[in-house]
Amino acid sequence: FGQHEMRIRTASGLSTMKTFWVGPFPNVKEMEPNSEFDKAQKVALNSTINGVVTNEDVDYYEIEAKKGQQISAEVEAIRLSGALFDPYVAILDSRRFELAACDDSSLLLQDSVASVIASEDGIYRIEIRDSSYRGANNFYYRLHVGTFPRPLIAFPAGGKAGEKLEVTLMGDPGGSIRKTLQLPPQANPDFGHFPDNNGTYAPSPNKIRVTDYASILEVEPNNNPKQATATELVLPLAFDGIIEKDGDIDYFRFKAKKGQKFNLRAHARSISSPLDPVLAVREVSGKSLKGNDDANNGPDSLITFTFPNDGEYIISIHDHLRKGGPQHVYRIEAEDF
Repeated sequence: FGQHEMRIRTASGLSTMKTFWVGPFPNVKEMEPNSEFDKAQKVALNSTINGVVTNEDVDYYEIEAKKGQQISAEVEAIRLSGALFDPYVAILDSRRFELAACDDSSLLLQDSVASVIASEDGIYRIEIRDSSYRGANNFYYRLHVGTFPRPLIAFPAGGKAGEKLEVTLMGDPGGSIRKTLQLPPQANPDFGHFPDNNGTYAPSPNKIRVTDYASILEVEPNNNPKQATATELVLPLAFDGIIEKDGDIDYFRFKAKKGQKFNLRAHARSISSPLDPVLAVREVSGKSLKGNDDANNGPDSLITFTFPNDGEYIISIHDHLRKGGPQHVYRIEAEDF
């Protein structure tokens, strides 16, 4: 499943790269008119609708669901690498009451995802449009509608290559999903897990970074330097945790050797977390050594640091606006420079 890149080779040369998407469900073509709530196009659950949004267009699709059944809608639009189409998706009941809606998402950025548990047997409708009611003949989308699980983030967000990893997939309306994953034998920062339930798969994976070094999981309380989650291991390492509530700061204590130089990188937005991380490195005594908020034109943080002495050090992380929540997951990786 997911994105694949392709080019066309001809006698006159090579085309520019285009993306081609593979999904888990049968494809259905949009059929106009479906721009009014009462004229929604009927589709089966676990279908992928290929459609287009023209100027000020709104497309509706009608499904039938049973009480307690999950209804998930996920859009591929801006990811299709065509027009700058910023989609909006909503799930509505037969009375036109909006049960769930999404413009942007931490999981898919400008693409949209929404999920609900059906409260009763009956008809439901999916609405898709551009968030600003724009549109054109090249505003293409792929709308996945089905009973698939749709967690928004995995915790921990990474592990060591070749090992088994206990993960919790969070943000699904049916509750957290716990899985034991066998990680690939080779490091792969782009590894992802496609959540499944009763034979249906989510169209997009939850990101799980796979590295060659051990991961240290936070142990609460670790909200000040004296309570820092400690390890006897020496860098390179990864540190996994959650900024669980407003005002939370997490601290880790670790060992490094004199002259070691690392990129200490906080992964948050890059793993679909809403966290805007701020990193700081300090001595165990509390003396600040170096810090960073945003890096590389993005909200994730990066500290490039050469350790001056053998010994213990502390790294801390918090949200830029001191926000927090159960999905504010992070992973700090010490990469060899």
